Amino acid sequence: MGWLIGVDTGGTFTDLVAVHEETRELRFAKVPSTPHDPSLGVMAALEQLLEAGVQASHICFFAHGTTVGTNALLEGKGASTGLMITRGFRAVYEARGFSQPSGAALIDPFYQKPALLVPQRRTAEITGRLNAKGEVLQPLDESDVRDAARRMAKQGVCSVAVCFLFSYVDDRHEVRAAEIIRETAPNMRVSVSSAVLPVIREYIRTSTTVVDAFVGPGVETYIIRLADRLAARGISTRQLFVMQSHGGLVRMEAAPRYAGQLLLSGPAAGLIAAARLGAATGCPNVVTFDVGGTSTDIGVIIKGIVGETQGGVIGQQDVGTPMLKVGTLGAGGGTLAWIGKDGLLKVGPQSAGATPGPACYARGGEHPTVTDANLVLGALGGSTLAGGLELDEGKAAAAIEAHVALPLGISLVEAADGIVRILNNKIAVDVRLELEAQGQDPRKFALMAFGGAGGLHAAEVARMVNIPTVLVPLRPGLNCALGLLQTSVRHQYLRSHMRLLSECPLREIEDLFIKLAQQAEEDARLEGFERSQLTMRRSLELRYLHQGYQLAVPCPWPFRESDRDRLREAFHERHQQIYGQSASKEKVEMVTFRLDSEVMVPQLDLPEIEAGGQRGERAVTGERQLWDFISRRFVKAPLYERDLLLAGDRLAGPAVIAQFDSTTILPAGQTASVDRRGTLIIETGC
Repeated sequence: MGWLIGVDTGGTFTDLVAVHEETRELRFAKVPSTPHDPSLGVMAALEQLLEAGVQASHICFFAHGTTVGTNALLEGKGASTGLMITRGFRAVYEARGFSQPSGAALIDPFYQKPALLVPQRRTAEITGRLNAKGEVLQPLDESDVRDAARRMAKQGVCSVAVCFLFSYVDDRHEVRAAEIIRETAPNMRVSVSSAVLPVIREYIRTSTTVVDAFVGPGVETYIIRLADRLAARGISTRQLFVMQSHGGLVRMEAAPRYAGQLLLSGPAAGLIAAARLGAATGCPNVVTFDVGGTSTDIGVIIKGIVGETQGGVIGQQDVGTPMLKVGTLGAGGGTLAWIGKDGLLKVGPQSAGATPGPACYARGGEHPTVTDANLVLGALGGSTLAGGLELDEGKAAAAIEAHVALPLGISLVEAADGIVRILNNKIAVDVRLELEAQGQDPRKFALMAFGGAGGLHAAEVARMVNIPTVLVPLRPGLNCALGLLQTSVRHQYLRSHMRLLSECPLREIEDLFIKLAQQAEEDARLEGFERSQLTMRRSLELRYLHQGYQLAVPCPWPFRESDRDRLREAFHERHQQIYGQSASKEKVEMVTFRLDSEVMVPQLDLPEIEAGGQRGERAVTGERQLWDFISRRFVKAPLYERDLLLAGDRLAGPAVIAQFDSTTILPAGQTASVDRRGTLIIETGC
């Protein structure tokens, strides 16, 4: 028995949650992030725990959510990357498939096409060709590979993506090319598409492999550095994990092999925690609302199931690896307010980040942020913020006055009101769009607010979107770290193989799933797990013949002849559910075989809090002048200490509920109650 640790690194803060396996005692830490080397922030949070009396040798489980890969992609600061591609197809990556401007970009006169991670000068065509059946039409020209590797090494390339035509059917050319590259340039990292994403559609497979190569060296360096620092501090457990984009953990020593699958590491953990809390609260339909220092992440959970997708766009780059469905926008506490070329007030997407941070942090920031506006409007106080930061209202007011109020000829309060209103409106639009995209009615959902700034904006955003209920977890600022302790070790294995469902031999189906299972078993062995610990689930991605998209349907195992009809009917039903129509007389084609493997690891179950009466006056520690967005005036609001609230307590707005990791605003006309797990349930009146 020992301590389970979850550490999530955000753009502004690094959060730690620890729970003792036996006593269920909870410990928390929150420190400023260290963007130049995120592992220092992780170790600083861990040091707080160790200084409080926890022994390093008693830590038996450590899970981490990282933004290293994400930041490298968003900031364009990944490795110098090269691309080797089948001769005659060098334009596949540059053409970007069917991608085109969307949303606001359609009317942006300054729109520019996203930059390629690999320019043409670092792209090499390689002679060698397979056909769609995996048969060799033209042998691999090994001298082409050697020459390209030498040339790229001279160009300073330190990571190369290899993507050959039809390698998802037969990987022999890619595997041999990787061997030659390692022989010719031993220090060059290699990403091959047959390992990264062995599925159909040339562009998305190429783009995903390029992203893996681009972020891979940085992720690998970071993971190794963090593992070394943990070991040096006396943490000897083998149960060291990193969160992946699809919501499952991977062993830390294996994580560099899955660099491209760590891009949504932090947000994925928040969705996992939200699904668990929604079920416990009796709200299976939840919109997650994770507002941090630099961004807001929005996800939709329907009937307790977190939305998943087989790809998305991250940092303007197309990625085809499995991930939890989460939308991200540049809107957070550190988001900058500025005057655009049109003379109008803008908020974001630029952020003050952790360094120097908002002006009120008094660490060198001179430009106004959303946090500064909230401080001026009374939502935040001048007390010490999480991470030991003192809030300076004078510096916040001076920044807003100089950069917003004076240029626009308005008062300080009007400027602060405008900053927060614009942010709330941006977030409300994205929440509404996320629900509409899935055909969902916001009145049937609860908005779950977490992240350091989620509670500051949730009630107003919910009212704007017509969501009747807001849920604020007991530790909203630490929710992603909590989610790291509420999931399992998971991998997903894919292999495209296109055959008509009615004609594909049973043996062929069995062989493909057996190969995927063998891969899962080998990875489990390398991660130190027994075969008996492994649970596997199989599914087939199916489509009507000649369709351009497919849907995943669970596949029985072992697969029998009678299962063909069951799969076909399940696909028709799934198609009807998603698209409102089906074509039961059309032929059904198998496209991709999918196997999900899972190993259960220790998990956190949040304890219940002490019950009280129905009045929360005991938790009142003072009062504050709080800006009311409806009446557009300051109102007197009691200040509650969240940790003093008990289960059953009820509060009436206006009110400010403060805690060390976050602050929640309860506007006038809204009410809140506390449930047995400490969740704050706000009724918006919608």
